[in-house]
Amino acid sequence: MKMACLLVAVAFLPLGIFSQEARTVPDGLRRPERGEAPRYPQDLVIGELGQGQAPDGAYRLARDVLEALVRDNREAQVVADSGPALTETHFEEIKSLEPRLYRIGGGRLELDGNVSFLVRFVGPRDSITGELYVRLEERDPDSDSEAAPAGPRWVLDDLLLDEKKALTDIRDDYRYDFTPYERFF
Repeated sequence: MKMACLLVAVAFLPLGIFSQEARTVPDGLRRPERGEAPRYPQDLVIGELGQGQAPDGAYRLARDVLEALVRDNREAQVVADSGPALTETHFEEIKSLEPRLYRIGGGRLELDGNVSFLVRFVGPRDSITGELYVRLEERDPDSDSEAAPAGPRWVLDDLLLDEKKALTDIRDDYRYDFTPYERFF
């Protein structure tokens, strides 16, 4: 019995010491070296994640749309505001995945001033990728609606979804690239 307690104590002792000593990520891992571009999280299929070049309002709208789709929340205000751009077909396709999460790629400003985002919905076995487009719309100042004051606002313009693809097929298509870490080896 004493031997078992000793083995357990010895096994967990290094973990406790290590966690107390290394509370932050070393600067060498966080900061790019001279001439090296900063590295952001990436999805194997859609690339860099996050806001990218998109204005804040466009990015928030895109996240709200994706959140409503993943949660199958057809009553969300963002769905009502989207009008014909968001259809029952979109909800049914996403629901068929049994989605666990969504990913939104860095927004890209288009030549016409609109913003596009690469998106991916991930379920336990399958994934659907697509592209979401938002545009800046000027609200009518003569509108009687108190809920929507006059001025510009971002609205969903379109959501294009690709065919559902098995996660195993995606993993086979992409090889791991460890070149960002070569300086540590």
